[in-house]
Order: sequence, then C-alpha cells, then structure tokens
Amino acid sequence: MDRPEPGLVKWSPNSSRDSFLHINLQHRIVQLYEPTGHAQRGRFDWKKVAKHDDLPPLTTYDWSPSVPGLVAVGTSTGVVNLLRVDDNSNAYLELGLKMSRTCHAVAFNTTGKLAVALDRVRSDNCLYIWDVNRLSSMDTSLPGFPPDLEPFTDPSDRFEPSVSVSSVRFFEDNPNVLVAGIKGQGLRIHDLREQSHGSVIHFPTKCCNNLTIDYADQNYFASSALDQPGIMVWDRRATHRHAASPSYIDAVDKDGLPWGGALRLDRAVQMEAEGALMDSKNSFIRSMRFCRDHPGMLAVLSRTGQLRILSTRHEFVEADLKFADGPELLEVRRSFEMDPVYAEPSRKNDKIVSFDWITLNSPVLQPRLLVLRASGALDVLQMPSFTSEYPFKLIPWQPPYRGLEGKLPHYSVQTPQNANLAAEGGGYHQVMELEPQQSQEILGPLLAEQALADVPLFGPEKVNLSKAIERAISPSTSTEKVIAKSTNAGDELPIPYSQVSSVADKLTALRLASKDTIARTSTPTVHPPANLVSGAEPVSQLQRHENILTQIKDISRIPSQGQALLDHTMLFRAKEGYLFNYETNQRILADDPWLRDVWAWVAGAEDAASDGGMMSHPLDIGYMGVYTIWTNNLGSKPQSRLSDSSPAPDEVGWERCLNAICKKLGIPKFEGVETKRPHHREICLEICNWGRSYESELEDAHTASSLTRESTWHTMAAAHALFRGNTKEAVQVLKRASTAYPELLFVSLALQLMGKNEDGIAAKEALDFDERVASKTDPYLRAISSIIATGDWATIANQKSLPLRDRAFVAVRTFSDDALTTWLENEVAASIKAGDVEGIVLTGITDPLVEILARYVQKYDDYQTATLLLSICAPKFIDDVRAGAFRSAYRAYLQRHHAFYLRAKFDVESTKRSKHHGQPTLPPPSRQIALRCVYCDAETSVNTHNSRSSGQQHLGHHGGPFVAAATAAASGGRSGSTGGSGAPPESISTNPFMDKMVVAGISCPNCKRHLPRCVVCLEVVGMPRSDRPELSRDPEVRLAARFPTFCLQCEHVLHLDHARQWFARHQECPVPECRCKCNFRANPELSYR
Repeated sequence: MDRPEPGLVKWSPNSSRDSFLHINLQHRIVQLYEPTGHAQRGRFDWKKVAKHDDLPPLTTYDWSPSVPGLVAVGTSTGVVNLLRVDDNSNAYLELGLKMSRTCHAVAFNTTGKLAVALDRVRSDNCLYIWDVNRLSSMDTSLPGFPPDLEPFTDPSDRFEPSVSVSSVRFFEDNPNVLVAGIKGQGLRIHDLREQSHGSVIHFPTKCCNNLTIDYADQNYFASSALDQPGIMVWDRRATHRHAASPSYIDAVDKDGLPWGGALRLDRAVQMEAEGALMDSKNSFIRSMRFCRDHPGMLAVLSRTGQLRILSTRHEFVEADLKFADGPELLEVRRSFEMDPVYAEPSRKNDKIVSFDWITLNSPVLQPRLLVLRASGALDVLQMPSFTSEYPFKLIPWQPPYRGLEGKLPHYSVQTPQNANLAAEGGGYHQVMELEPQQSQEILGPLLAEQALADVPLFGPEKVNLSKAIERAISPSTSTEKVIAKSTNAGDELPIPYSQVSSVADKLTALRLASKDTIARTSTPTVHPPANLVSGAEPVSQLQRHENILTQIKDISRIPSQGQALLDHTMLFRAKEGYLFNYETNQRILADDPWLRDVWAWVAGAEDAASDGGMMSHPLDIGYMGVYTIWTNNLGSKPQSRLSDSSPAPDEVGWERCLNAICKKLGIPKFEGVETKRPHHREICLEICNWGRSYESELEDAHTASSLTRESTWHTMAAAHALFRGNTKEAVQVLKRASTAYPELLFVSLALQLMGKNEDGIAAKEALDFDERVASKTDPYLRAISSIIATGDWATIANQKSLPLRDRAFVAVRTFSDDALTTWLENEVAASIKAGDVEGIVLTGITDPLVEILARYVQKYDDYQTATLLLSICAPKFIDDVRAGAFRSAYRAYLQRHHAFYLRAKFDVESTKRSKHHGQPTLPPPSRQIALRCVYCDAETSVNTHNSRSSGQQHLGHHGGPFVAAATAAASGGRSGSTGGSGAPPESISTNPFMDKMVVAGISCPNCKRHLPRCVVCLEVVGMPRSDRPELSRDPEVRLAARFPTFCLQCEHVLHLDHARQWFARHQECPVPECRCKCNFRANPELSYR
C-alpha cells in the first residue's frame, strides 16, 4: 500500500466504540483518540487515550472489531505484529512465516480471525488465516498481553498457492466469507467452512486493490487498479447466469460489463496534469471507503489529494423483470467534491493524505469524514446539505410567480390598487409561505438538519437525536427560521422614484434611497475613506462599477413596492426597447455608465464594419478587439472570418490587410514608439476610440459653456489630449478651465514646463513635482500629475482608476511590442477573472468576451446584456455553447412573462444579425402554428382550399382560412359544448352554402365542420353577427368584432369585443360549468400589456 505523509487515520470498525487511530509514519507511533463533543467542519473535539511508540516499518494494517485496542501491522518481511494500543504498554505479538515475503494486506473479521495477504512464492500459499480469538478473553484491565499466552505458531487455514494476494476483506454479515484480490487474475470469494479450500466465486478483473465492502448493503464491494483512475463495484450475488435478470445479462453481453460487476467507472478521480505525478509509482487511487450509515455511499481518495464521494443507487428495473436473489446494476446518483481546491499549489500543506468515515449510527445526521491533512492536522468534512432541495423544488422560483391568488402582499392594503393586487395574488414574496398542514411535512427535514447543525455528537454531552428532532419538527416551531422576509416591507418609496418613469431613473432613485438607509443604520466610523489616505489610489473603475451593481443587491433594505423593479429589471428594460438599437440602449442604461460605454463601443464597431469597412481579402476583422487583433486571433471559427476558404494569413499578410483597412477608414499613420507592426497599432488605436468623439470633446472644451462643467470633465479632456501626444492642447484646456477652477492653473504650468524640457533632464528633477500629492479623487488629474512627476507611461497604463480603453490607448501608443503583448495578456486575464465588461475593448465580440460575460452573469445575473452582445457575432463568428445557453435562457425568460412580441422581435432581429454571406447562421425556429382541424386531424393550406373549391379563385384574403384553421386547432373541442360544433359530415353535402364557408375559412375542407361558437353570444365565430358590430361608431369595436380569441387553458372561444366586455368585470370563464380563471394575472404590477 502507499505510505502517505504524515500518516494514516482510521475510525473504529466497531460501531459501539467511538474512537479512532492516527498512525504517524514519520515517528512510528500509533495513537488512540476518543471524540468528546462536536464533530463538524472547523470544530472537532477529541482527547488522546493512549499510544504505542514501538511501531515497526509497516506496509499495511487493520483494527480488530472484536478485541478492543488490537491492531495488526504487516511488514515488508512478512512478519505480522499484533499491537495493543489502548494501554500505553507497547506490548506486541509476532506471527511469523516460514518464508520471508512482503505482506500486502491484513484484515480482521468479527469473530477473531485474521487474514494475511502475502506476496507470491512458488512453494507456499499466499493467503493465511490466523485464529486470534483467544485474545478476546484476556483481562483488558491489565496492561499488555497475558504472560501465559501461548504463541501463535501456525495459521488455521491456507489459501491461494503460488499467487500474489494484493488485498483482502471479510464480510460482516457472514464472518467466514472473505474476498481476496489476486494480482493479474481477479477477485475470489472464499468460504472458510469449505473443506476443499477452493474459491466459491471468481471475478476476472485487473481491479484487485483497495478492496472495501459496503457494510450497509454487503452484497456490494468495490476495488480499483494500481495504474488506472477507475473503480469497479461488484455484486457477490452474481453466481450463475440463470440467477441474473435480463437487464443484467444485456449489460454484460452488450455493454462490456465484467461478470459480477454492478458499476464501472473508468475515471473516478481526475488525471494529473503534471508529468512528475504521471510517472509516480504510487497508485492513482490511494484508498476507498464505504459509509456505514448510508448504503451505496463510496468515498475515493486520489494520490493528488482529491476526495470525491459517489452516491450510488439501484438502476430502475420493472418489477416483473427483477430476480429475487440475482445481481443488480448500480448507477451514480450524484458525486461530491469534498475539497474542490485540492489542486491549488498554495494549499500543498492542506492536501488530504488519509481519511475514514465517522460512524454516527444515524442516517439523520449529515455524513461526515475524518481527514488527515499533509500538515498533520485533523479535520472533519461534512457532506453538502441536501434537505434544502426538497422545499426548493416545490417552490416556483422562476418568475412570474403563479398560483398566489388570494394571498396578501407584504405591504398593507390601503389603496384600491393594492386591494386589487391582494385579491389577484401579487405578493410574490410569499412563495415559501406553505399551507400550515403541509409546512411541517415539507420543512421538517430542513428544520431537523438545522437543529442538529451545531450539537455535540460524542462524549458526556452527546445530544439525544430523537428528542432534538421532535423539538425541531414540532408544530410549535416557527418556520420563520428558514424563511427570510423583507425587513422594510412597510417603508415608503423615495419621492424621486414616483416622479420618474424610466427604469434607469427609478434604479438611480432606489440606489440613493438604499445609500441613505445604510448611512442612517450603520455606525459612523472615525477612519477616513481609503481613497483619501495618503498615497492611496482612487477607486478602480471595476470597483466603482461593482459598487453600483451591488448597492441594491440586498433587497431587504428596499421597500416592497420597489422590489418588483429589482426582480424584473430585464423585463422592464426589454419593454423600453433594450435590443439592438445602440443609441436606445445607451439611453435605457443611463444609470450604468460602464454598460452605456460598452454599447457606445459596439455602435462604433458597427459603423466601422458597415459597407465592408473592416474587410480586406481574405480577412474580416469586424467587431474584433485590441487583444485579438494584436495576437492575430481569429477565434474558434477562423474560416468564418476568411473568404473563399483561404488559409489564415501570416504576419506579413496581416500587416498588408490591416494597411488596406486603415486606408479605407482614413486612419492616420502611427507615430509613436518603434515597432515592427505599425498597422496593427493603427487599427488598435482606432478601436480604442470607437464610440467616442475626442475632436468634439476638445471643441466643447474651448466654448464658454464648458466653464459650467465640473473640474473632472476638464481634466478628462486635457488627459485625452495628453494621451494622444498633444501636450499643447492639454495645456490650453487646463488654462481655460483655471478661470473657474484656479487649482488647475498650477497643473497647466507644470505640464507646459514639461513640454519645454528637451535637454534630457527628467521632469521630476526639473520640476521637483511629488507624485504623492496627486489627486486622490480625480483619476485623470492623478494621471496628469503622474506623467509630470515620473514621465513613465506604464504608470498610466496600470492606473486601474482610469477607464480600460484609455489605458489601452496609452499602452498601444507607448509600449514596445513585447511589453504590449504581456500587458494585453494580463489585462484580458484580469477582465475574465473579474467579469469586467470594459474588457470588450480588448477582446471585441469574440471568444474571450464569452469568458468575461460568463463571469459577469455569474456575479450579477444580467444574462440579458450578455445575450444581446453575443447575438451580434454568435454563432456567426463564435462557437461556444454558453452563447446559446444565454440566448435560450433569455428567450425562456421573455416567454415566461408572456412577452411574446418582445421574444419574437428578439428572434427576428438576432436572426438578421446572424447572417453571414447572406445566409442566417442561427437555425430556423420550429413551426409554431399548425393548420390542422381538431375534428378530423387533417392538415390544410391555401392549395388544398383551392383544390377543394373546384377551381374557385375568389380567395380575396388568404388570411381567412389560415387564421380560422389555426383558431380551430387552438380552440379544441370544448367550445362545442356550449353551442354545438356544426352539422355532421354526412349531412353537410345537402348544405348549398358549405363550399362558400370552406372558401371563407369557416369550415374544414375535409370534414366540413365549422369553427366553434362564441361562448357569450353563441354565434359561430367568423360568420356575420346579428348585432352588426361593423356599423358601430367606435372604431375599436368594429376592429375587435372581426377577431376571435380563446383561452389557452380551458380553450373556450369568444369574440374579442365580447371578451373585453366580460373580463372587464370578471376573472372566470363565461361558461357556467367552467371554473377556469381565464383573466388571472399572477403579477399585475408588471403590467404585461
């Protein structure tokens, strides 16, 4: 077996004794411990009971379940030592062998027998059985072994001649039966009562190591191989084929499952990436253990420290196909990583080197593992909680929240609007307020787990599990322990909220209200803000963006009336037109300057790509960013950016194509640092400018109206001019602004002197300017001051408080080729890690942007923005499953909220943008309307109408048959119950008007049945009405009378004007026997119309 450092741990195999062993391999000490209280992650109470410090170099060991304190230790010479470890006596006995060889495994059974697995020799057996049961009768109050104890000279049984036995284990339900792993041959099950000494069952396999038995269901046991990361779970009932079910026979014959196997996992643990570990002589799987409290729960530890739990269950088989005593197949229900960051290099000392299950004798408690870290520390790991899944799956978490009619919202019902909301069920925060008679049953497991989360499980203060559970699930226990409610449910909305209409303005008002609430409730601090401390840099752009997005993330501080806006921001933005009009998007996102700048960049990218502006044979670099162009990265679908199946150009070809594109767009030549790729830099500088007009910015800086702006605007304009090498223009901007802000005059003078300093003297030495006095709040003023003080452009490129596009512009203009490559790689990696949408300037709408948006969605749940951005180039240029997942999630979101028009508009617009070479790359949607009669199930079309009407060509409106047929298909057969469904087919031939009704789309061309009747007026929809609504003076009545409408739930049909009149006063269907609430809306505050 492997010898991990610093040792091994093992829990007592006797469930009636709470103790565990720690074997220190470095100091050759066995220590016995006893748990005394809590056993949970971060808290494990134990005490040392005894130790044995005369331990020989071991190769294997086992702990006796029948004799307290008896441990068997195998050595490389074949000698087995029996140690007594519970009395500090260092006593031991030896079980000698006639021929020296390595002992691979030892195993006790519950009746005092010891199996010893030995290496192969030609003239001897390699599986010895020793009877040490007489040690159970010794007086445990006396130290050591009895002095008159007769030595153990010969084993009681010998098996397996001339083979190498690598592993052995006894079954507890039948102590005379054991399973042994034979190297190179397979597994054999022996019955010690058989006189022939032959194996009862043989399973050929290479998985002969790490045998472990599922003591909660002892028909199953598992094994692994030394050179493979897979495992096998076996069923000992697989004795003969006639005892196996047909499904098991099929798995063996067709799926390649070895005979006797119940589950095969080819990769139970991860493969190592390091070559040193791949060449290691240690086995992939260090150890395996089954849990004694939960059947089918197997823990596997790899040599890299990965500890994975596999929860298995029986595969489903029909009851009539099951065999009572035959083998059954298993499947993995789920798996758990107990140490997800095991591969982190910084956690080398925390790597798990040994483990065992803690026997709790109760399936109610969360399963726990005792682990030994590489540092020598003992720890307890708990299985992830699964009881919360039960109520979680019963709650309709996806909005809109249905089925809440009759429940009051959180806020008091004072206005007529709130009264209607309460009647219709608008309080969607009550989704977890279950029925009283059901709450105890549904929340019982969760309440019991919470009650047992922090209680002592061992020692004198051990909790009484049954009483604790009874108290937890008693009816008197309030479910408020697991249901969080809004703490400010009755607060009023801020005044600015009610005075604005746009989503951006309302979100801004809520942020201000939340900020005021936090300021009132928090304790004032005497420490200055971080950005005012001497030498501190202003808050980074990323941190400022995160502060805005997370400021109202805690909705408990927001009044109940404003929480609907926060929960449905994506829906409200979609209703305002958040789609592919980039100017409109910037207006809708007025509360988020960073997203607004993203869409400004996209607008600039689209303008540049229009009319083939970003194309030069064979390249199409539309919507690519600084990083992707600088690295010549065409993404996951390079052929989509190459015309006529041309090969990707080399470095010279890229320069040639970029030169042509720069000339086409009128981009000036690059003037800056010496470079081998001038045209790359030209297009990269242009990409940094997309969506911004710096020329108009400078023009505004020279107007009189600019003096009314804040000082930060003037420093921004001056910094932009300075970044572009126009020092003179930057000085003029600061001089003009100094009339309103005198503090900028000194900066302009210092900048002017820096521009005149041409003798090579550093600016800092010439001006004696201290960079530590730079602005702590204005990032652009700080950047100007840093340039004056140091003259180092790298300081500006790494100043996180500046927008990324400005820093990228400085880096492209001033860095060397190698330095620029390194800087871009670091910034892209940082953007991906943080989910910073500013990174679109570097990545463009390419594959790296998917990584950024995936992290962005994970942090802020805004998959609407991610979907819209990626729809511009996915799947045209991007092949990533996450782009499709974002799109599907957004379409489902709109569909759930009945925003069908918005969803259809998104489909149409995104399909247009997916066109490549004139063909859409998005797959066409499946047919959503089928023209099919619900009576005869015959499909119809314009052609069938024409053919069945004997050549009549007077179909003046083709929409008639289609709309009628679609309505008939959707209306179903229920509406016929109120007014009939037309004459039977056999009598229709006598009706002279039937052909005209078929042509008009009122009757089916096949069975001649007509459309349903309106359940209000009982007239056939589509036919002229007796009340003559077409003569009404109201244009809406004239228009509505021509259209039928139907309920998707009960399928009853009404004329549209009748539906409006009826549902203006009622919610239920007009049909007396129908109790369908056709007009029910779960969230009327969302105003779905």
